[in-house]
Amino acid sequence: MGNFKLNKLILNVCLCITVCVLAAPLVQGQAEAQSSVLPVGTVQNVQLISCPSGFFRGTTCYTGVVSCPSTTNIQFTYGVFNPAGSPAGTIAFFSGGEGTTVPGNDSISTYVADGFQTVQVTWASAWEQTGTNPANIKTAACRPATLLQYIHQSVYTGGGMCAQGDSAGSAALAYSLTEYGTGSFLDNVQLLNGPVVSDVSVGCNPRLPPVTVCSQGCQTGSERGWPDPPQYVSLDRIYIDNWTNVSGPNACGGLNTPPAQYSTWKAMSIVDGLSDSTFVYPQTAVSGWICSNTSVNCHGVQCQNNTAAQGQIFYNQIIKPAAPFAVFRVDQCAGAEGVGLGFLPPPSHQPASQAITNNMVTNCRLRH
Repeated sequence: MGNFKLNKLILNVCLCITVCVLAAPLVQGQAEAQSSVLPVGTVQNVQLISCPSGFFRGTTCYTGVVSCPSTTNIQFTYGVFNPAGSPAGTIAFFSGGEGTTVPGNDSISTYVADGFQTVQVTWASAWEQTGTNPANIKTAACRPATLLQYIHQSVYTGGGMCAQGDSAGSAALAYSLTEYGTGSFLDNVQLLNGPVVSDVSVGCNPRLPPVTVCSQGCQTGSERGWPDPPQYVSLDRIYIDNWTNVSGPNACGGLNTPPAQYSTWKAMSIVDGLSDSTFVYPQTAVSGWICSNTSVNCHGVQCQNNTAAQGQIFYNQIIKPAAPFAVFRVDQCAGAEGVGLGFLPPPSHQPASQAITNNMVTNCRLRH
């Protein structure tokens, strides 16, 4: 990241283009095909261990190391619960933030009761940090993509091969689909609260206006779309700075960020505008679940973070969904990312947790 002179004309044109793109409704994207798939890495030293605290009761746990190009090695733990008899499918879970907490416990009992094998994934450190220079979240996303491939090849035994991610966990799955070719085996993907790094350059630009979320094409019941600022706030900006190894005038959210830094952020985003990306998933069902701004309540004050707007940027791109594709508005979320405790809009008023699990059970079936 060198020093570049600020060219106001170029910057204004870039910002105008970005705003115009973000103002577009939920429509089909532009990329018809992926010219190349980024290479995944390898999984090494897999060993049986006693399950750490937080894994679903009765789970068998393993640890190992993922090695990917241009990143340092990272340790992971995954826990597998095998139902009695032949499983209806396999569901892998990825948590939010830096991925170091155990995901999925609020819904695993339902999936187990329906006969699914479940796989809970945690990382020993932030999967988003390459540990190398230059730092690049898209490069680091090789890690969850590699582990997904390993789960498909070494853990999965039949039925649907599916995955569910929350917040940054949803970003891990979106990167895997767009950049690393996991649409070749994933049958169903549930994206909760995000993906949150659909366009990092937009999330770090304080001058851009709100995005209209779900202006059309979403499951909104009797409600409508809503505005949501795409910018990262407080802790989210710190995450981005850590994951991208920037500080000072290049920091996320700065008022004097040079144009070159925005280009760097854009190139490592899920929606990067490059030919290495695909948004065509003919054999992968995709569902997004995002919190509305009219019912999120934080200590008596309405609040919302970037997850809906960033999610919208990704969902705008998905084209030719031969498999089921839907984006769901969720009201009365418990905090800005609490879709699991929210409700679908009227007239349904169905608990979102029930809707999410029903959607997974229905769509997690073999499509490849």
